Amino acid sequence: MSYGCGKKQNRIWLCAALLWLCFFGLGACGRKEEEDTEESAYRIYYLNKAETALVSEQYQPKSGVGDAESLVPELLERLGEAPQAQDWHAPLQMDFKLIRYYVENNQAVLSVDPAYRDMSPTREVLVRAALVRTLVQIPGIEGVSMLVGEEPLLDRSGNPIGVMHKDTFVDNEGVEINAYDQVALHLYFADETGTKLVEINRNVSYNTNIPIERLVVEILIAGPEEKEIYPTVDPDTRILSVTDADGVCYVNLSPEFLNAVGDVTPEVTLYSIVNSLAELKDVHRVQFMVNGESQVLYREMIQLDNSFSRNLDIVK
Repeated sequence: MSYGCGKKQNRIWLCAALLWLCFFGLGACGRKEEEDTEESAYRIYYLNKAETALVSEQYQPKSGVGDAESLVPELLERLGEAPQAQDWHAPLQMDFKLIRYYVENNQAVLSVDPAYRDMSPTREVLVRAALVRTLVQIPGIEGVSMLVGEEPLLDRSGNPIGVMHKDTFVDNEGVEINAYDQVALHLYFADETGTKLVEINRNVSYNTNIPIERLVVEILIAGPEEKEIYPTVDPDTRILSVTDADGVCYVNLSPEFLNAVGDVTPEVTLYSIVNSLAELKDVHRVQFMVNGESQVLYREMIQLDNSFSRNLDIVK
């Protein structure tokens, strides 16, 4: 009798052990599947609502682990689609188009149209960071290069940016990519006749990653906010570069700079920029260029091949 009970008790313990092993095994399998899923998942990077930082969401590729040839187009497609968070911005949903891409020498090469250059410096840096940080997760992709058409993408000083890697951009997810500061600027716009300059003082909150000289030119191109003063520069003008060296500020602008703005004289346009920049402590003269060329006759009247110094005689 006691022997039979022992056999029964042994069977109960055996069943319990088998159930425990099954449960543990299934749990382990489940955890392994979850770990495998996490390992094969990618982070897709976006711009936050204010366009001041990167944010990301997890994405499971349709092709599984895949390789560069399959994952690059899939992740680029995802970068052009609306993210789950409705107030985030997809980097490839901006006002430019991705023309083509290819993979070469462990690099993803992206060619964009010229509208890419029209983005503000802050947005451009974030878009570029989102593209690079997304694509370098792909096995076999060690860097990303960007072209505008067939030409290399240039930085604000006119130098090729070159190949960007995972360490090119600081890991700033969820953190403001740029610091902001306040600056008091002395700016010059046209009076109602277009023959004289009017000085205004403006306190500006600005991105400290943008050179203050470029900020001044950007504001002048955008035009005045104050009443009874007038713009001096064609608002379609693009800044190609603004650099400093030995007290000279080199301002390289697109050909739209040559266009007249209403009745504003050529002198007023030029010295609105010169005088505004000369208010900065390190700028003593300004050298203009149009598409990189200084041998230009500005509005058929003024040669731009020499630098210009402050002219207060034209100020009202």
